[in-house]
Amino acid sequence: MFASALLLLIRRIMLVCPQCQLENANHYKFCQQCGTSLTHQICHKCTKSVPLNTATCPECEALIGTIWQAILAQTIDDPQNNTSVEEIPSSQQLTLYGDYLDAGQKYQLWTQNKETALQTIALTDTQKLYRGQVVDCQPLQKSVLKVLLTQSPNLTSSPQNESSSSIWQQIGLPNLALPYLSFPDLYPIIPEVHDAWIEEETEVILLPDRTHWQVLSTLLIEESLPILQIIYWFKQMVTLWKSLATVNCRQSLLIDDNLRVDEDQMFGIGQLYPDIPHKPPALKNLGKLWQKWLTQTKYPPGTSLMTLVTKVAQGEIENLTDLRLELQDLATEQQGISEDNPTQEGASSDVPQNLPQDNLSILPDFSEDLLDMSSDEPLTIGERGHDLPTAVLPLELLSLDEAGCTDKGRQRHHNEDYFGINTEVHKQETNQGKNLEGRGLYIVCDGMGGHAAGEVASKMAVESLQEFFAKHWTEDFPTQETILQGILLANQSLYDVNQKNSSSGSGRMGTTLVLVSVKDTQVAIAHVGDSRVYRLSRKGGLEQLTVDHEVGQKAIQRGIDPEIAYGRPDAYQLTQALGPHDNNYVQPDIRFLELYEDTLLLLCSDGLSDNDLIEDHWQTYLSPLLSSSQNLEQGLHKLIEFANRYNGHDNITAVLVRVKVRPQSSFNDW
Repeated sequence: MFASALLLLIRRIMLVCPQCQLENANHYKFCQQCGTSLTHQICHKCTKSVPLNTATCPECEALIGTIWQAILAQTIDDPQNNTSVEEIPSSQQLTLYGDYLDAGQKYQLWTQNKETALQTIALTDTQKLYRGQVVDCQPLQKSVLKVLLTQSPNLTSSPQNESSSSIWQQIGLPNLALPYLSFPDLYPIIPEVHDAWIEEETEVILLPDRTHWQVLSTLLIEESLPILQIIYWFKQMVTLWKSLATVNCRQSLLIDDNLRVDEDQMFGIGQLYPDIPHKPPALKNLGKLWQKWLTQTKYPPGTSLMTLVTKVAQGEIENLTDLRLELQDLATEQQGISEDNPTQEGASSDVPQNLPQDNLSILPDFSEDLLDMSSDEPLTIGERGHDLPTAVLPLELLSLDEAGCTDKGRQRHHNEDYFGINTEVHKQETNQGKNLEGRGLYIVCDGMGGHAAGEVASKMAVESLQEFFAKHWTEDFPTQETILQGILLANQSLYDVNQKNSSSGSGRMGTTLVLVSVKDTQVAIAHVGDSRVYRLSRKGGLEQLTVDHEVGQKAIQRGIDPEIAYGRPDAYQLTQALGPHDNNYVQPDIRFLELYEDTLLLLCSDGLSDNDLIEDHWQTYLSPLLSSSQNLEQGLHKLIEFANRYNGHDNITAVLVRVKVRPQSSFNDW
């Protein structure tokens, strides 16, 4: 019962506020910092206040609770290796606490449509496996596993070795979780374990609930998809096959219902299934599954992909490396066909869904680390660069969305920030397919020089630049010279007003500037001052794209130690801004980017970025906004509200731009 005691102990500690992230004692009903309710939430559909431990809203029946998928493994003393899953006895012998999985009553069994709460799914030499759904009755409490991993991060350093397994057993955590922890780089293709514990003879793990994800085979059957997209998914499965072989879980890739895609067409598995004892699956079993899919989609039997899949299903290709190379060659061949003669084999009139940028020919040597470069990776802060090999499949725009918001802050009486958004999207659709072209100009300025001066400066700069680009950005993407010309023109306008008014010193109005222009997959970024641009993507994580123009940064660029550079009293003083000086003193940083994956761009004033707010809280407030299902405007308002509590000392302004991309395609029907 050590695990139960551990559960009760940890779960009495803290409730994490969903708004400001403050840890509160678990008997508090409201956050002690921001006043947010710690017992109720607002239904997203009917806006009623509903208890956090409720799965569905009692008013409108919308699903609002935090649902997890529970996997339970019960130890068996007398295994029958030839027993089928259907013959496994019911779950009545499992250690449960009424309707709850745990003694702390955090996880309550939950069913839809009066289904059986726990269903048997597999049998190994030593265990029976069950699956069900649970509602998290205390979702603001950290899970036991998260607390332990935070306190002892080395627990997952080598989860599959005997010493680690022994340590896990001593602290009451199940071996059932170890295969998931073996591949942290494969999250979220392989689901991340939310919680894990042992109750007597029963091991329990909780995973993200992916039952709302679409089954991959259903998507293939119901929609006409480009060959390149299908090849990409097959490539992911082949590489995943090798990883899962090391933990005897290849069966996970052979269960149709277990292979799914999210709303952005990103591939993932529902859970890990152990291989059948003494009968591990062969690669040809994967080929037979592919063959079944392609047959159900009425894929032409004479095409190259079907020929390759048939060879795999018949056991003619047994080596993973050979299969990877065959898929790589097929992708290259198909790309040549779609470019040179789009009416040929396997083409689809529907444009491909949103694929990660690394999907086809970016790996000429077909590296073993294919999935390490996948856009399905966990997000990090700038660990991976965005530079890619030269053989990249051309991409096109799938969608362009934006949102802007500004707030004067808790300690300011007026707002000297100003932002501007101009977006144009043109969509063409025929029976040959769809085409989307989009471009946008996004600006954030943080004014200075007092009430009247600051507000005027930021607004003048934004309007000057908008007017300039309206005249000078016609067809081609703006060049560096064009962008520089626009910025200098805005500076000259402000400088002339200062000279006319004979302003001096702090009375001279000025403003910082961050500017982003987007045309399909091209991006240009320019900035003056300490307002910033960040980029967020699944593969690259969070990256700051601008370097503040301030004394401290200038000292660092000269080789001064950062602690010394920012120890001086004038460290945060701006080294340049628009307005105070003539054009000889304005040297904006301008850079160009090509987007190779879905990307979220954040433009913000220092009221938002101060105190490392973005670096410390981007996973909570920005990461979810990469998904097409998330409303940018609502997400941005939540970020601004949080920034007002976290900072609030200055005006807060931000613009979010979400760019979704896909491979270029001109396909016909199969």
